[in-house]
Amino acid sequence: MAIDHSAQAFERHVDFESSIRAHYAVLLDNYSKRPFFYKSALKYSRLMVSFALLSEYFSKPMPLLCEVKAFCVAQGFCSRNSLESIFLLFRALGFMHVRVNPEDSRFRTFTPSTQACREVRVMMTSITDPLAVMCPERAVFTQLRELDDRAFLALYFKGYATLLNNKLAIDVLLPECYWLVKRDGGHMLMLAIYNDACGQGGNGASFRSSSYLALAQQLSVSKTHVIRLVQEGADKGYFKIHSKTQLEVLPPFISLVRRFMAFTFASGLHSVELSQTHNS
Repeated sequence: MAIDHSAQAFERHVDFESSIRAHYAVLLDNYSKRPFFYKSALKYSRLMVSFALLSEYFSKPMPLLCEVKAFCVAQGFCSRNSLESIFLLFRALGFMHVRVNPEDSRFRTFTPSTQACREVRVMMTSITDPLAVMCPERAVFTQLRELDDRAFLALYFKGYATLLNNKLAIDVLLPECYWLVKRDGGHMLMLAIYNDACGQGGNGASFRSSSYLALAQQLSVSKTHVIRLVQEGADKGYFKIHSKTQLEVLPPFISLVRRFMAFTFASGLHSVELSQTHNS
C-alpha cells in the first residue's frame, strides 16, 4: 500500500519529531482561541464529517448534502440525527450555506463559507507546513502557501476525496488509535501526553499526573475526562499508573502516536499528489 510505505518513510525522517511538535503547536494556537468549539470539532467523528463535506464540495461539480449524509452514515462516522445537528450548527455558525439544488428541488447543495475555508486552511497547514520541511523535493507544499484559502483546500480535498472513497481514513488505516481520537479534544490530549514524554527535554518514559489539571484547563476539558483517558490507556497496556503522582508512558503508546502522525502526514502527501494527478 503506497500510503503505508510513505508513513514508514516519515517515521524514519530526521525531521519527524519536530514535525509532530509543529503540528501540535499550529493546532493549539487555533484551539486556544475557541477551545469549546474546537474540542468538539476535532473529535474524530465530527472532523470526518467536515472532511467529507469538503471532499464532496471540491471534487464534485454539484455537491449534494444527501450524498455526504449517506457516506458518513455508511462509514459509521455519525447517525443521521447527529449529522443533522452538525449541519445545523455549521449553518448557525456561518460555516456553511445551504440552498435548493437548482436542477432538482428535492436535493440541497452546499457551500463552505469564507470563514470556514479560512479556519480549515489554518488547521490543514499543521500538516502541509511540516510536509514542506520533510519533502523539500516536492515544491507543491511550498507553493501551497501562496494560494488563497479556497484554492488551497481544493488542491487538498480533491485528492482526499479519493482516499475517503477507497476507505483510507485514519480509523481504517490505524483502528487501534480510535479510543483516543473519538473523545472531545482526544487528538490534542494524545499529542500533549506524547510531547510531554518525548518532546524536547522529555525522557520518553513519564508524564506527571499533577499535570492533569493544567492539561484539562488548557484544552477546556474536565480533569475527569483526562483521568478516564489515562485509565482506559492503562487498561489497554499503553500506560502504567504507579501512584497518584506518576504515570509511565509505555512504548506501545509512543509507537501508536508515531504511527498515527506518520499516517496523518502520509494522507496529506497523497491527497495533494492525487489532486495534482487529477488536474494534469
